[in-house]
Amino acid sequence: MHKTLPQQLFYILFFVLLAACRQSGSPIGDLLFKQTKNKVYKEVNTDSLHTYFKNYLETNTNLFKNPKYLTRFYTNANFEPVLITKFYADSSLFRLIDFLKRVEEHGLSTRSYKADTLYDALVQLSGRKDMKVDEAYACIVRAELLAAEALTRYAFALEYGMTNPRKVLPRYYIPVSRPDSVSFDRVLSVENLKHYLDSIQPKSGAYRAMQKALINENHGAKKIALIANMERLRWKYKMDSTHLIYVNIPAYQLYIIRDRSTKGQMKVVVGKADGHETPMLASKIHSVQVNPIWNIPTSIAKKEILVQAKADKYYLANHGMDVYRRGVKIANPDTIDWSVYNEENLPYSFKQQPGNTNSLGLIKFLFKNGSSVYLHDTPAKAVFSRSMRAASHGCVRVEKPLDLARALFGEGEKYDLIKEEMSSEEPVAKTIGLKPQVPVVLDYVTCKMDSSSTLKFYPDVYKLDSLLYRSLK
Repeated sequence: MHKTLPQQLFYILFFVLLAACRQSGSPIGDLLFKQTKNKVYKEVNTDSLHTYFKNYLETNTNLFKNPKYLTRFYTNANFEPVLITKFYADSSLFRLIDFLKRVEEHGLSTRSYKADTLYDALVQLSGRKDMKVDEAYACIVRAELLAAEALTRYAFALEYGMTNPRKVLPRYYIPVSRPDSVSFDRVLSVENLKHYLDSIQPKSGAYRAMQKALINENHGAKKIALIANMERLRWKYKMDSTHLIYVNIPAYQLYIIRDRSTKGQMKVVVGKADGHETPMLASKIHSVQVNPIWNIPTSIAKKEILVQAKADKYYLANHGMDVYRRGVKIANPDTIDWSVYNEENLPYSFKQQPGNTNSLGLIKFLFKNGSSVYLHDTPAKAVFSRSMRAASHGCVRVEKPLDLARALFGEGEKYDLIKEEMSSEEPVAKTIGLKPQVPVVLDYVTCKMDSSSTLKFYPDVYKLDSLLYRSLK
């Protein structure tokens, strides 16, 4: 039957109104009505909710730690309250609150996670019986974003550490993984929140021992050390323990690790806590120099070598030190009147030739880094008998350099050459390459579990525990 124009308009209007009626509800509205029996959720409109959600995010970026990641995630999710949709009905979000209230077990501050605020927001979803629909939108969006903020903060703190050590600690150059947009999306996209929250709890024996010890430490240096070292254990950085040279600065120890177990260790001397602190870094030992030449740094030349030269005109000659001016070697440095120079006007540079008096000893172990540090021998053996061995200018002096060379090169031609050259009566600097290169890590750990599963504490020689502790509070 042919329809007239008014009839056609009637049918168009009818279908528009029918579509609008179908849109009047929403999945989240249906879910919340089922859970709360509050009829206001029957009025929740999907498009209106999305618009409110988008506008709220745009105007409240200052409320969130990662507003860029948050906005990106919810834009891709079409501004749906995904966490409430998945985890409100089964009470998983209340399980999250239980974890948030126990963050002090990890040495973290409850203030950062707003567990009570999130709890109140979830309870408010039940709503007053006279609640208006615009208030319902506000309750849904606020609860969703508080949950997203709390969950991502908590997950990242446990999986990556709460702090970025490269931003908090001076001279920290070990690459660590930090959360990015991908990890942000991964956390907010989990399908089983209860399982996920259980899975991210640190499970190492050392971490759990520190958690247990923390219960009995109300204050003092041990509490600070426990909290700081739990944070260190949460940082993510790759350490190849198939063959590794590992130095723990506060312990003044070097560990030779093969196949994930310690095969040897020796005492070390590290940088003084006066501006000469040994940096924390990861690199690879690529070569050694037997009977090294020491290009004396300008700072040491001005503050130490000049003082010695003023006190004893034969000091330089007796210690195998050559003097240079503008790159030209001085033939008779004994004739220089050192009394006329000071730190501001010293025009000379210095090199110490190989020999028993060389401050680098008979061998140095080289690896790329931006701090010009290396492992090396030393003629000053007495310092290894001290309990406090923060006494160098930043490099790491090793107690048993020949043992370290053997651990790196193994028995064979190169090791035999090193041993022969180190005992030569006419020492000449010689560089010997190491292939494959061996990873080396200079780390700073003041509490660790020993072989008997007992926690051992070391002095916070650079006061880095205190620095970390304050950043976590």
